[in-house]
Amino acid sequence: MYDIIIVGAGIAGLYAAYHIKKSSPKTRFLILESSKWIGGRTGEMKFSGTDVVTGAGIGRKRKDKLLIQLLHDLHVKFSEFPITHDYSSTLDGKCQVKKIFELLKQKHPKQSIGETFQQFAEPILGKDRYKMFVVCSSYSDYEKEDSYDVLYYYGFDDNYSNFTGLSISWSHLVNALVKYVGPETVLTSKRVVKLEKDEDNDIFSLVVENGQTYCSKKVIVATTIASARLLFPKDPIYKEIGGQAFLRLYGKFSKASIPIMEKYAKSSIVVKSPLQKIIPMRPDEGIYMIAYSDNQGAKKLHPYLENTLKNREYFERLLRISLKIPNDEELRLLAIKDAYWDIGTHYFKPLTPEFHNRNEFIKAAQHPEKNVLVVGEMVALHQGWVEGALESVEKVVTSRWITA
Repeated sequence: MYDIIIVGAGIAGLYAAYHIKKSSPKTRFLILESSKWIGGRTGEMKFSGTDVVTGAGIGRKRKDKLLIQLLHDLHVKFSEFPITHDYSSTLDGKCQVKKIFELLKQKHPKQSIGETFQQFAEPILGKDRYKMFVVCSSYSDYEKEDSYDVLYYYGFDDNYSNFTGLSISWSHLVNALVKYVGPETVLTSKRVVKLEKDEDNDIFSLVVENGQTYCSKKVIVATTIASARLLFPKDPIYKEIGGQAFLRLYGKFSKASIPIMEKYAKSSIVVKSPLQKIIPMRPDEGIYMIAYSDNQGAKKLHPYLENTLKNREYFERLLRISLKIPNDEELRLLAIKDAYWDIGTHYFKPLTPEFHNRNEFIKAAQHPEKNVLVVGEMVALHQGWVEGALESVEKVVTSRWITA
């Protein structure tokens, strides 16, 4: 019997455990993780001798206060670097993200109007101008989201303003958190498929895929929306949160191709879908993120992710088109490696009438029943960022809740 069981060992689940250990060292807790690895969508993998991120990318110096404090507390080093927004010559002169975003904000009422961003913005801009706006912003993960949330909570300025980014070793952060909470408290390959409550004694039973059952007095769910719907099948609120595909695809270029890529992709550069964004990782070694795609872009590329000659040639053609690289300049990929997520980030659907505002909705989504909490970027005001995941934990995993 445990005091608290946490479902999910991603950054939100680990941060919840960190809070428990820090504020109440005698509380007995356990983390059940469905995957073989710890960290969820916050991690790294090796590609051609280089550590590359699989999910969460960077931090933001100005916005990510909780993340920076956590890094300091756990003595995890990080470095600063400039974030700029450059565009492929195929988009030259067509991108006015800031101007259009500010126009849309002026035209939107100061409350939710029950429409997605696309439903609100497309009639104002027209189909062609709207489509170009989405391309130039480099992501489409806000199109089905409540229009008010996009304009006021999404953090759209990250898509057009220069800012100071933070380069973070996510694996070091995850390892530091695991060390703090105790490796013995984390069990991997334990996919929780059912959450039941004994009404007579207020004890929760968590059933994993192999039939094992773990019992606790309280539960924290720190997963994606797919798991939340599985564990709370009768709660309609989780139907109001959507998940979307995300892809990071890395490429290693031939020696002769290195100066060509340096010429056409000097820095992070926005291109048309399906690649969406190309980012130099170690350009002197010919290592790039050749696609940073979401939704339909990610799904379109999904069948071509295996490291075969045919697939590499497919991406060479896409790169030539996206960057306007002439056929007489060599462009050859030696290897590709992907990090594909069926659910990479989340979004809130248009606010339903029973809620006055998004904060009210989030409060309900984080408290499905007594002694059960839901955390993670999927129930955060600032979705899609590690900071959002940390904020969701800060809101509800309090000393009072832990010890009550």
